[in-house]
Amino acid sequence: MTYKITTRQQATLDELKAFHFDECPSINWVRKTKEPFPRDSVGPNERTWSQKESEFDSNLFSRIAGINSIINSYYRLNINKAIKRDTLLYQKWEENYPFAKNMMEGHQESWREAIKKYASFHENCDVAQAYSLHVFDSRTVECDVFLHKLEKMIPSKIEKTTKKGKIRYHEMPKTKRYDLYQYYVYSCLNKIINDLFAVLPCERVFINGVSGSYENHQPILSIVVVRKEHKQNRCPKRTLVKHRHIVTFKKRSGFYPLYTVYSPQILLKEKG
Repeated sequence: MTYKITTRQQATLDELKAFHFDECPSINWVRKTKEPFPRDSVGPNERTWSQKESEFDSNLFSRIAGINSIINSYYRLNINKAIKRDTLLYQKWEENYPFAKNMMEGHQESWREAIKKYASFHENCDVAQAYSLHVFDSRTVECDVFLHKLEKMIPSKIEKTTKKGKIRYHEMPKTKRYDLYQYYVYSCLNKIINDLFAVLPCERVFINGVSGSYENHQPILSIVVVRKEHKQNRCPKRTLVKHRHIVTFKKRSGFYPLYTVYSPQILLKEKG
């Protein structure tokens, strides 16, 4: 009898390998530390309306009684509104400047707050159980990601349909489950790395994928990603294995625990 995997089942399996396609808006913290315009100078909104007023040719309406007065009032009204908008723009910058400055200086609590507020990976509970973020310096961040176990994320049975439209369930081969879990892990870590680079002004990310129970967990994948060398590929595995990484994966048994991981304390000390 011929079977075909159901569309519902295929969609579920595809989602497990596609977390990294969910893009997070990028934040330019350097720009946020710069004044929107010099204090006590003409702001951008006021400048725009002042320029419109100066370019207006009043001679076109000089013969119509009272029209110039109405037009002048119109420009004055909009210029005053523009001044208020510029004032609010500068006040908002002043309020946000201390946080932006802390971000550029690598303050740990500010970086953690930015991740909670602007990153999106933690909004999807399937990406990870939890994460731990540590700021090593203003250019380097460490992140431990506690991944869901294979048994929770990868179904043990495949939902298929017969030619007559009946639903049947078949055992999923172990190698297939391990392969799906491998791509799930790479996709999750890829998503988190993308978010970290989008939200934080860091230049490198040390990230460890951790699997297991709350009481007994071990790292299974350790990667060092440098921003300028991070080129996103459709395949999350091909994207990440181009970077310095430690992993042991076998088709018939899956990921193996790591007994050492990359650490900025060690690698950056060696470079120095």
